[in-house]
Amino acid sequence: MKHTLILLVLLWFSTGYLFAQKKDIAVSGQVIETDTKEPVEMATVQLLALPDSVQAAGITTGKQGRFTLPKVKSGKYLLKVSFVGYITRFLPLTLSDKSLSRNVGSVTLTPDDVLLDEAVVTAEAPPVVIKADTTEYSASAFRVSAGAVLEDLIKKIPGTEIDADGKITLNGEEIKKIMVNGKDFFGGDTEMSLKNLPADAVNKIKAYKKQSDRERQTGIKDGKEEPVLDLTLKKNSGWMGNIVAGYGSKDRYEGGVMANHFTDDVNMSLIGTANNTNGRGFSELGDAARGMEGGRNGGLTTVQTGGFTYAKKKDKLDIRGNIRYRHNDREFDVESSNETLLGNESTFSNSRRTNKSNGHNLNGDFQVEWKIDSLSTLTFSPNFNYSKNSSLNDSWNKTLNGSKEPVNETTSAGYGDNRNMVISGTMSYNRRFKKQRRNLHVSVNVGYNNNSSENFNDSYSQFFERDSISDIERRNVGKGDSRNYNLFAMYSEPISKHYILSLGYNYSHSKGLSQSLVYDSINYEQRFNLDFNNELSSKVENFYDDHNLNLSLQGDYVNREKDYTGLSYNVGVGINPKSTRSETTIGPNAFKDLPRQNVVNWSPNLRLEYAFSSRERLHINYNGNSNAPNLLELQEVIDVTDPMNLRYGNPNLKPSFSNNVYMGYNRYSPKSMRSINANVNYRNTMNSVVDRMTYDKETGARTYHKVNVNGNWSTGGWISFTTPFKNKKFNLSANVNLNYGDQMSYTTVNQEGMEMVLSTTHNFSTGERIRGSYRSDKFDVSINASFRYNNIYNNKQKNSNRETFDYTIGGDANVKLPWDIELSTDVNYRLKDGYSGNGDNDELMWNAQVSKKFLKKKQAMIRFKVYDILQQQSNLFRWVSGTSISDTRYNTLTSYCMLHFVYRFNSLGGKR
Repeated sequence: MKHTLILLVLLWFSTGYLFAQKKDIAVSGQVIETDTKEPVEMATVQLLALPDSVQAAGITTGKQGRFTLPKVKSGKYLLKVSFVGYITRFLPLTLSDKSLSRNVGSVTLTPDDVLLDEAVVTAEAPPVVIKADTTEYSASAFRVSAGAVLEDLIKKIPGTEIDADGKITLNGEEIKKIMVNGKDFFGGDTEMSLKNLPADAVNKIKAYKKQSDRERQTGIKDGKEEPVLDLTLKKNSGWMGNIVAGYGSKDRYEGGVMANHFTDDVNMSLIGTANNTNGRGFSELGDAARGMEGGRNGGLTTVQTGGFTYAKKKDKLDIRGNIRYRHNDREFDVESSNETLLGNESTFSNSRRTNKSNGHNLNGDFQVEWKIDSLSTLTFSPNFNYSKNSSLNDSWNKTLNGSKEPVNETTSAGYGDNRNMVISGTMSYNRRFKKQRRNLHVSVNVGYNNNSSENFNDSYSQFFERDSISDIERRNVGKGDSRNYNLFAMYSEPISKHYILSLGYNYSHSKGLSQSLVYDSINYEQRFNLDFNNELSSKVENFYDDHNLNLSLQGDYVNREKDYTGLSYNVGVGINPKSTRSETTIGPNAFKDLPRQNVVNWSPNLRLEYAFSSRERLHINYNGNSNAPNLLELQEVIDVTDPMNLRYGNPNLKPSFSNNVYMGYNRYSPKSMRSINANVNYRNTMNSVVDRMTYDKETGARTYHKVNVNGNWSTGGWISFTTPFKNKKFNLSANVNLNYGDQMSYTTVNQEGMEMVLSTTHNFSTGERIRGSYRSDKFDVSINASFRYNNIYNNKQKNSNRETFDYTIGGDANVKLPWDIELSTDVNYRLKDGYSGNGDNDELMWNAQVSKKFLKKKQAMIRFKVYDILQQQSNLFRWVSGTSISDTRYNTLTSYCMLHFVYRFNSLGGKR
């Protein structure tokens, strides 16, 4: 822990240094043409710090040629003003703390007669330009090799991190979506874009927060903004895509085809893939860094996928849609060591399970937006999903009592078949009135869900204390059907320059049928009994009615003319009456007069944001929300196919209510490209739905009933710091997180004569990660180290408290050799302590690949990769609930090697 404390202290002082570098001087002015005195709009204005001329701030001129640069600290600068066809102007500036603003007046630009006479006009692109709340990066300012993909380009941007799962973090914020020319690209799939879009087709990369459709139409903030990267292509008409084929040892293979067509109005893409390397789709094919993590989810999976996406935006019509198909075969083996907490005592178990599954999934989502006129918009969004899954499973389990003496041993085998279909659609109408910010929004949503299942289980159990055996065959036939509709209306009225008052009403109704028929055969002679067991079966219809009336006030004091400073907030309160009733016609509760539940909840909410500048903000959010139990939780019988683990619902469950608090701070310096992000959160839930477990000490059987409980809560905090060094080639990032939570649970030992015991499991964890990297035109290298500590403490079972420690140190390198050869490798050493069984085994993961690009434009590549060279990959996880602690190991994709051929075609690029 000594090194942990040192890192925390260093990070604290680094954070303090960042806060100390407060920038509070704003430079403004106007750019005009020398002869005509006409304002020059969209001219590039840059403030360069002396003596090294590093850009401290940048922006383009707006209406009337005016500009206000992001705030900077005092010092000596050079103001650079440029525009295509004009001679660039340089003005020296000295900024002092004595004046918080500096107006340079009118800056005149003189036409460049030489440039204007040339057939081709070129201009130097600044690497970063700040436009209000958008940061724009010029792709030509970051050099990449021929044939590079988007990931290579984005990695060059200071403050960017891309992890093994393809998650992009820019200046401390996770990028949720990648768009092309302002349109969705395969639903915003970041991995898909990173690995398949060619870098030389990109002109600019814009980073901003994309508003939700409702916020964009109504102007009312709903807190659903998401950070995105929006790519502007060099040419707006053409094709690009990839063809990938690979084969390796142990008959491993990967293959795929992807084609994209872009025009001014249309984005269209088509993909098809197949692999047996645990790849989730096209975005992982042929890539060592992703494929080498292929075993992280456990199991061995063979996947075939296909997809089509289309987006068209022209005049008054905006059309978007995706269709995706996925088929997978999965072999899944798991070993588990488990401790079950029973109030003042515990039981222990060891188990093995094998599962083979086959699944098909087809889904689609579409949206048509029609701008009827300048004030009215009509939107229609239909969606569908169909899935079909089948599985075969075998399992073994042995249970021990608190003295580690055997209680039971069970072997079982079974199969299952499940089908599910969901269809839904939303129609919305938005009307902006002539009075600015007055708005009416109405929508209706309908949905239908149909599912069916059939499961069979044959279990053989030996009970050591009773000296008896049990051989049970059980077949469960289920079906479900639900229909719902939702009506929503919101009216917004401006009551002053800074305030908008909104009144919203939402009504939803749903009706659901859930049926589970259990056919039970307790011995061989009765195995063909066709009558279902009424005590274990159920047929329940549930009816929900939900009203929500919300009144909110939005305040906006943000100065958009001067660096986006100021306060904005949205505060509201809602009243939420809910009613639920159930009708049961099969099962123990058949035709009983079950009580109707009527609940009224209040739903307060607050969203507050204070902008110190366009790059420094503080967020505070609070919301309270109510959630009704789902259909399965309300039915009497949920799952009784395994006689050693019987699961029952509860028709009398109450809705839960959660309080959620979030506070976040982020700051980014365009000059130094440093960023700091910090947040804290808190959540507590009243009437949480949990399992009450009853344990039979003689047989080891467990019976679970759904109940409400109070006392579940969690809190956490996270802070990150990223900075490049002076030449922007070195980059350092570090983050620390802390989390704590309580989980409540009920347990009962034996079925009669024992009271329920309420216990609390406390879970504390902390983690740290530090990463340093160096990037150049010839090679990239990075090193990283991380630490994670987890402590689990139960107030009734103090002898069962657990501590685990995870340490990881590693690095990766990518070297560009002569003859267009690239060598990549990554090494990670993980040390573990505190896990059950042999879970403390350390592991060293080493992966490598070498590739060669060829053809005139380097669009073809041969790549050879080796995954897990030392054959030490493992999959060990710890799971914690209110009643159990489990260490689980899954089978994983073992060492293999593969040769790939990759061909990229592109008619969108240009010279870089």
